[in-house]
Amino acid sequence: SGGMKQKLALACTLIHTPTVLFLDEPTTGVDPVSRRDFWKILYSLLKEGVTLLVSTPYMDEAERCNRVALMDKGQLLLCDTPSALKQRMRGDLLEIIARPQRQAKELLSELPEVRGVQVFGDRLHVWVGDVASEEPALLSALSEKQITVTSSRRAVPGLEDVFVSMVAGGEG
Repeated sequence: SGGMKQKLALACTLIHTPTVLFLDEPTTGVDPVSRRDFWKILYSLLKEGVTLLVSTPYMDEAERCNRVALMDKGQLLLCDTPSALKQRMRGDLLEIIARPQRQAKELLSELPEVRGVQVFGDRLHVWVGDVASEEPALLSALSEKQITVTSSRRAVPGLEDVFVSMVAGGEG
């Protein structure tokens, strides 16, 4: 399996007892259980004093790291701790569960106060300037189009939200 191949590749690398490991997307294409096992191995290496540099497209994995460098098109955007990066997001994040979701996303994307909309499973992450002042208008616009909102709350941004906001021009 892909997970076993990745673990084998890591084991082969460790034969030489390196002090630094460079891992390029080590869990891409690996099933969730193997991904979790792989990270357990990486954490044990950290405890042994091995320095790890990991590139990953998975922001949930990046959140496990001590420091994260966000890059776009070969350019470094920011480098800091995950918690510090999350505080750099300009604006607020509103999490909405609405049906039908596709129509909700399309409508919200067209509203001038909305800077961006991302789908996360059954939730929409709606990036706005200020949730407190803009949420009522967004919910009203959805209601006018007979889109049912079952949940709406301010959300804490993840690294993926921060990255998307920076790439979309929110960092400056």
